[in-house]
Amino acid sequence: MEDDEDRSIKDIQFGFRRFQAPANRIHANRNVFLLNVPPNPIASWLLSWMPQLVRSWLQRLLPEWFLPATVILKERNPTKADNYENEIATYLHLQSLQGTRIPRLFGEVAVSDPHAQRYQISKRPTPAILLENVKGVSLHNLPTEELRNPRLLRELKDIYNLLTEKGVVHGDPRLHNFLRVDKRIVAIDFEFSYPLPSDITNENELETLMREIKKRERQGQGAEFKRLVSGVYFIEGRKRLETDSNGG
Repeated sequence: MEDDEDRSIKDIQFGFRRFQAPANRIHANRNVFLLNVPPNPIASWLLSWMPQLVRSWLQRLLPEWFLPATVILKERNPTKADNYENEIATYLHLQSLQGTRIPRLFGEVAVSDPHAQRYQISKRPTPAILLENVKGVSLHNLPTEELRNPRLLRELKDIYNLLTEKGVVHGDPRLHNFLRVDKRIVAIDFEFSYPLPSDITNENELETLMREIKKRERQGQGAEFKRLVSGVYFIEGRKRLETDSNGG
């Protein structure tokens, strides 16, 4: 095992399966890891010849045996246990959106980490969830001009409409929590989600995201203005130097 606290070997108990897997922390100061799941030859063999209908049924029944090569591991923070339970409840409530507009929840696991346990009073396994590793780009990391794309804005509105239909408030409207995947937007991180009350609408959260996008636009315009001004001063300075040089 490596001593680097951001990289470790996790001992995972998931249903009828137990395995060890390397984990890399992907969010500073948070117990969120990219977990590299060891291959399961038996599962691969079964999937190679099973009819699609049987395959889908078996994957839902025994997800621990049919995990993809990489998954997201989110461990429960003992100081924020309510957020952990809340996220599980939200994923289960939004089950019909899993795999398309939100990550798929594979299930809850028990995690043992001998390296971490050296600093813990309790040696009990830590509860955690395994989520789909969505291959997308955070809206926070998109260039400003792409954030202004009308199609992207429509997709963002669409996902909030879906959450409204399901009676859910995301609870943490930041560009970090939305990924662009091909031609759709995927929402992540439901730790602060809650049922949509009758006196609160998702339009408020959408407006918060729009303000963040406009702020990015203003910052980009300010940076471009400074760049242009610097360029003008540079050119004027060069001209003065050339004039002084010719005059001498």
